[in-house]
Amino acid sequence: MSYRIKRVAHLTGINPATLRAWERRYNLIAPGRTDSGYRVYSDEDVAMLGRIKQLTDEGLTIGEAIARVRRGCAPLPAGAPAPDLADVCRQLRDALLRFDRKGALAAWERLGHLPPERRSEDVLLPVMREIGDLWQGGVAVVAQEHFASGFVREKLAAMISDIDTGVAPGPEAVCAGLPGDPHELGLMACALRLAVSGWKVVYLGPNVPYDDIRRVVEGRRPALLCTSIVLRANAHDVRQAAERLRALAPRETAVVLGGAGIPPETEPVRGVRFAHSMCDMFSAN
Repeated sequence: MSYRIKRVAHLTGINPATLRAWERRYNLIAPGRTDSGYRVYSDEDVAMLGRIKQLTDEGLTIGEAIARVRRGCAPLPAGAPAPDLADVCRQLRDALLRFDRKGALAAWERLGHLPPERRSEDVLLPVMREIGDLWQGGVAVVAQEHFASGFVREKLAAMISDIDTGVAPGPEAVCAGLPGDPHELGLMACALRLAVSGWKVVYLGPNVPYDDIRRVVEGRRPALLCTSIVLRANAHDVRQAAERLRALAPRETAVVLGGAGIPPETEPVRGVRFAHSMCDMFSAN
């Protein structure tokens, strides 16, 4: 079905002048034209505009709302209650511990209204921390932890892939895990947050040799080099790693070393930011 602009304005609550401005400024939609030159909108156009209007009514800027809709993050239907995140975390954790992929996907689908960074930082990472604690306490087994890690990695990778950073990309960030460290979920969450924020992300994965990191950053000269330490490490070793990263990175590249494994007593390193949490990580940028 097709709609003229006055009908679209009535259905969405967006006045015609605003609709035309959004089309010009954000290349949001490309309505068809009648033989007389009048705009005509499809059902899909009206649905998209309605989602954007709902998000702006909830307090997002128009740019944020458009970015979220383009990432496939729709708001909840009108009147629908937001899911209790603690309940979603329990549902996801229990399904993963049962090796129940269908149940885990059902929990994941309850989060469709949330932006990617919240799905990552409020659900996926806390669930993995809890499962890791259960494994360390002898309650969960390695197979359960690996199954859960695989599911979480899959979802983080899909969200990173779904974000189109090729359109007017911001500065470039290289995300690389330190040599000898196979853990990458925190690093992936950092890459996701950067991508959501408009950075062009080059994700190298875990356990990257220093020489390879050096070759990449020397060749690309990114604005930012991010890496992480998940398991608690010796403060001296962390400082040595930070010094080595600073030495191999170009002068104009900011270096951030994050993760829960960095001891609070680690001595500062000139030109390196230590971030103990995601908030610390992004206060550096």
